Amino acid sequence: MSVAREVTDRLLAALNDHDLDAVVKCFDPEAVYFNVGGTAEGHDQIRAYYGYLLTAYPDMHYKVQNKVTEEDTTVTEWRLTATHRGPLLAPDGETIEPTHRRILLQGCSVSTVEDGMIVSYRVYFNELVHYAQLGLFLRSSDAA
Repeated sequence: MSVAREVTDRLLAALNDHDLDAVVKCFDPEAVYFNVGGTAEGHDQIRAYYGYLLTAYPDMHYKVQNKVTEEDTTVTEWRLTATHRGPLLAPDGETIEPTHRRILLQGCSVSTVEDGMIVSYRVYFNELVHYAQLGLFLRSSDAA
């Protein structure tokens, strides 16, 4: 197994274990994390982001569906299940209080690994599906 695949698998296992220390150890100190909601740079911001995510979804679990690795880059297709039990920020900065609804998101992540650590981690999923599963919908005035 390639180093890139091993590190990415270790990250997903740490996320499923909800082990923030193990999550951060997968990333280079200057790593950049990107998803549809924004960017986190470095260990402190990455730890804060995943801590926030685990507060909003304390039972979150990733199930890997497909893996592709090419040299220092891995692509992982996954399914995320979780229950919304903590505050979540909406795109407008407002707080979404816990809905206690289950979500199931399909997505993928792209990891770039150098010297055995993730230097870039990009996550893609449909944020509109995410909000719809929480019972939130855009109003026509929001779309304008």
